[in-house]
Amino acid sequence: MLRHASLLSRACVLLVFIAAAGHSQSINPDISVIPAFLLQTNDGEKLGEGKRVFSRPDLSFQELEIAIQSYLNPFAKANVMLALPGPDVEAGKLGLEEAYVTVVRGLPLDLNLRFGKYRVDYGKLNLMHPHAWPFVSQPLSQERFFGEEGLNDLGISASVLLPTGDIYSNLTVDLLRGLSIGEAVGMEDTTGNRPYYATSARLMGFFPLGDNSDLEVGLSGYTGIHDPYNRDRFWYANLDFKYKYRPDAYTALVIQGEYLHNTRDAWQDRDLTPYKDANGDPQRRSIGTSGMYLFADYQFMKLYSVGARFDWTESPYSADDRAQGAAVFFGYYPVEETLGLRLEYQHVKTDLPGASQSVNAITLQALFSLGPHKAHPF
Repeated sequence: MLRHASLLSRACVLLVFIAAAGHSQSINPDISVIPAFLLQTNDGEKLGEGKRVFSRPDLSFQELEIAIQSYLNPFAKANVMLALPGPDVEAGKLGLEEAYVTVVRGLPLDLNLRFGKYRVDYGKLNLMHPHAWPFVSQPLSQERFFGEEGLNDLGISASVLLPTGDIYSNLTVDLLRGLSIGEAVGMEDTTGNRPYYATSARLMGFFPLGDNSDLEVGLSGYTGIHDPYNRDRFWYANLDFKYKYRPDAYTALVIQGEYLHNTRDAWQDRDLTPYKDANGDPQRRSIGTSGMYLFADYQFMKLYSVGARFDWTESPYSADDRAQGAAVFFGYYPVEETLGLRLEYQHVKTDLPGASQSVNAITLQALFSLGPHKAHPF
């Protein structure tokens, strides 16, 4: 009896292996092309002249993304993401956004291993490509602390499920080349030295709240060298959550937010201007700043969504440099989310010592997907 069970088990494993191998070798990789376009206007272009009028709407190319995805074998899959940025289609160059391999099975403790260039599992929004956001604009805190490209770096990542019973929990740890942070805050490294390594980690828990709702909570940390000239270190701590309520296939409510706290010692700001004390002598400063966003997105009749987002953030190098904003957005996604139209109104107020400025912007975004990688998966 035991012998028959053992043979049956081996046969099942062999069938799974053959099926996966046949699937990975018999077809070409999944290839998707996702272009995005913008129609924008704002009332901030003539504030220097004392005028607040909306500019003539500008139609522009935002980005084209090419996604190439496939299993290499039953144990590993590969992803390559190429991007052509806008707004100048003719002058733009196709660049590598992500290229990584993930070992999804076969390692001890069911460990998942990823290596290459990829979006780091930090917070909740960083893993999502912009075309998958329900809104158009990037949250202000994400833009200031991570830059337009987000936390995207060369690295090695290990992920493991934790033995927490009915609660799904996962721990991810990354060793990163440390290239992203300087680019994010605008400090260009001209030392000629090799970049210093950075590390990141995220602990998440998934809690079912009922038949139709669930909650995901995550705690992330990220540290590295932000100033290669003085070898000053930064520390980011991040708390994120996502609540989702889906009573049926046509309706869903998502509430999501993140809070980031930044701690760093610095001899100079991002413009390489040294900090000085009251006597004009060089001064090392301990800086602590924060940022957050919170949004709600309501999907109805499956094809439509409406939502709002609130932003508040300080600068990585100064608590006196603050910005806050509010946005409302509407989305239309016919034909299984292969086509997306988003309309967004955003108000942003920036506060600097002795100065304050606010700008209103209206943006219409149009994007579509050729291939299995959807323009906006619900």
